[in-house]
Amino acid sequence: MIVIDGVELGRCVTVRELMQRLGISKATARKRLRRLVRRGLVERRWVGRVAVYCAKEGVEARSPPPSRPPGPTPKTRRRMEEALEVVVREGCVSTSALSRKLGVSHTQAFHVLRLLQAEGRIVEVAVGATALWCRDRATAEELIRRLRDAVRRLVALNNFRYVTPSKALQAVRADKKMYAFFSRFIPLSRLDGDGFSPTALAFMSHILRSLYGEPLKYSNNKPVYIASPPLRQP
Repeated sequence: MIVIDGVELGRCVTVRELMQRLGISKATARKRLRRLVRRGLVERRWVGRVAVYCAKEGVEARSPPPSRPPGPTPKTRRRMEEALEVVVREGCVSTSALSRKLGVSHTQAFHVLRLLQAEGRIVEVAVGATALWCRDRATAEELIRRLRDAVRRLVALNNFRYVTPSKALQAVRADKKMYAFFSRFIPLSRLDGDGFSPTALAFMSHILRSLYGEPLKYSNNKPVYIASPPLRQP
């Protein structure tokens, strides 16, 4: 049995499971598990591409006793309340947006959001590689509907028969209202070789897949979606 900070985690655990159970960041979870590996209490195995950490036979893996009682510190609790106020006001926020609003690092923002989620005060929804944090499930579902409707309208307005994530994001960037809406959740000004960040491309690809199904094909390793069926010949 793997026990960390008094929490029984089972004989095997993944980094993600440890994050969710303890409300800590991915980096902290990975560091704690690697420490147990170095101490010879846990061994790392691979299930496909996922690393699984398992207690060795006859050994109960524990982390060193905490120097303070478990749970958020007063400073973290204050930051949680500030984060909750932003989420309630905005409806949904991304981790990056919250880090900017609170003036904290991405890791610190993620940590307090995970703690709020663990307490059942907010919910998380993933769009591509972007985690969106919403005040409740209904708000999350409404945001996803608005994102889908916005992309569908832009595709129709531009008469796209075939659309890629980059092409859809270009249409977003050209529309002031859509730019203001989408830039709340993904970066639209930072450029890479494709003109948009990988985060933005993955975000848009997720929405296009939900609208039009799997890509028709891939061009230069980029997904191409069919937005309208071909016209029938008379």
